Amino acid sequence: MVVKLESYGPYSVIKFNSGTKYNLFNIKFMTDMIDTLSNLEEDRSSRYVLVQGEGNFGAGADITELKRANDDLEFARTFFNYMRQIYEKIISIQKIFIMLPENIAYGASMEMLLVSDFVISKVGTKFAAPGGKIGVFPPVLVSIGPHLIGFQNVRRLAILGEEIDADEAAKIGLVNYVSDDPMETAKVLMDKISVMAPTSIMWMKKNISWRLRESMYEAFDDLVNQVQSDTAKEGILAFISKNRPSWTTQPSRDS
Repeated sequence: MVVKLESYGPYSVIKFNSGTKYNLFNIKFMTDMIDTLSNLEEDRSSRYVLVQGEGNFGAGADITELKRANDDLEFARTFFNYMRQIYEKIISIQKIFIMLPENIAYGASMEMLLVSDFVISKVGTKFAAPGGKIGVFPPVLVSIGPHLIGFQNVRRLAILGEEIDADEAAKIGLVNYVSDDPMETAKVLMDKISVMAPTSIMWMKKNISWRLRESMYEAFDDLVNQVQSDTAKEGILAFISKNRPSWTTQPSRDS
């Protein structure tokens, strides 16, 4: 199993390990995650879902599967449909989702934080959305990110591809808490939330988040088109071969 579900009464823990060093979004991980989330949807005992990667939270989409998406339109549609389903389920399932990123959270993995309810980062975690460098833009960041962390911060992360640390992520609102022990901090957070009526929490979540899901659709349609482009082909191949794509040539300062 790539994704494991552990139940502890009022809360559940999703742990994932894609079998790669950096925990990648690939078909196996995404289908396992969708199945796990679907099972949680039917679970009436837990109010909270904690999500953590084993080792790293994740480095985003698997480059080998992005290459296949570049060559195969149907695979591209399937790949990004699975990705979108994960984000949609986290938004719509009537539970509080608490993400616990550590070490790195890049690309599609970082975008999972944007659709969660709370994020507790381990000290030292790094965040980035560098997909534009290979011609594959971050759809969740650019579609709902401006409403959550502000337009200027989205420009920094998406257009500049900047990496930020956990403290900076907390300043811009990508992260709620930075902790040496995220799991313990999550338990304190759940205790705070527990004084709220469960129905109040769910109605609040629905009204806070319902617009987010609609905003992603067009971005994912655009992403399928972009990943099929010659630009993406060049960027993906350049990344695999550890070369620079042609567009990174610097303009002359004398021009």
